[in-house]
Amino acid sequence: MEDIKQVPSFLMKLYEILESEQAAICWNKEGTTFQIQDPAYLTDQILPQYFKHRNYQSFLRQLNMYGFKKLKNKQGKSEFQHQQFRKGVKNNLPKIKRRNQEDIKQSLETLTKEFQSESYLNEHEKMRKQLMQIQSDQQRLLQEIRFQMDRNKKLCRDTLDITDKINQIKNYSISKLNKLIVIIQKLPQDAQISKMAILKDKILRKLETIEIENQAKDLSFDKQDSNSYYEPNLTGVKSPAGYSPKTK
Repeated sequence: MEDIKQVPSFLMKLYEILESEQAAICWNKEGTTFQIQDPAYLTDQILPQYFKHRNYQSFLRQLNMYGFKKLKNKQGKSEFQHQQFRKGVKNNLPKIKRRNQEDIKQSLETLTKEFQSESYLNEHEKMRKQLMQIQSDQQRLLQEIRFQMDRNKKLCRDTLDITDKINQIKNYSISKLNKLIVIIQKLPQDAQISKMAILKDKILRKLETIEIENQAKDLSFDKQDSNSYYEPNLTGVKSPAGYSPKTK
């Protein structure tokens, strides 16, 4: 128990974090290493609770200071190992010693390069996804442009077809009109004048007939109005005071 009390605070808190119920940082199946599953949650929630800061780099420096080695993880997660740091073997913590300054410096440089490389890979992957999205959007736009171009070509063809049909109808109408003019011009002039005179007489006679019919209707209405007058029946109507009707 006396040795446990001499364990550095960082190691004790790290062990407590791994033993707690959270998923941001956890043991592997064998309990020989631990992996950082969610660096953002670790930085924002767990580090302030146990270490009173949100400095992820400082956390990595502490691991390096106590000799934790970073391993290559197939899933791309940050994984660390120490021979004396095992799940369920808390009594080994006093055996973990702080490294000297020279070793710490070299390890820090290695860890910084690995971190920068990891950040670069993450950024590269992010840019690769953005590029794929841009290419997909560009392909979609090209397909839309091709569709609109084909549609415009079809509309142009339809417009030309309609214009041709209109011109054909126009030319046919002009041809028929020219033929009719030629036929009229070939008629004798006397026949044309005689035909117009007959048509004029028919129109005048029709107008006279209409006028006579209208006058007859007016007379009929006047006669009906004069015959429709009746004297009022005054039987039973009292005469006003002082009035005496004259006898016939």
